[in-house]
Amino acid sequence: MHNDAVSESPTATAVDRASEEQRATLSDIIRFALMQRICLSVRYNNMDMLLAPHMLWTKHGDLHVDAVTVERAGSAPKMFKIGTFKLAGLGNVALTSRTFVPQPEFDPADPKYAEAPVASVQR
Repeated sequence: MHNDAVSESPTATAVDRASEEQRATLSDIIRFALMQRICLSVRYNNMDMLLAPHMLWTKHGDLHVDAVTVERAGSAPKMFKIGTFKLAGLGNVALTSRTFVPQPEFDPADPKYAEAPVASVQR
């Protein structure tokens, strides 16, 4: 019997599984934060930030979170607005004790979420 299947190296498979588990864990943390309206402490582009998540969604197969930056490097931003963050770029994600009120301009029916909304904050 001849088998033409290409097998992956055990190391590559373990790395893929670990990455998948990490994405699942991040997704669970963000979903919980959305349900409870809890801010997240994250590291993004080598900067510590505090985010108020509003929507977890998929674009081109990658998970993203739309969130308001509450603090960047320990300071409040000049303007509060909803930004998009790719989950793969978030590090040191942790729940905080700080709660938030959803931004009035947030629209969970926005067409950009049409591809694959996962979870959103409730008003």
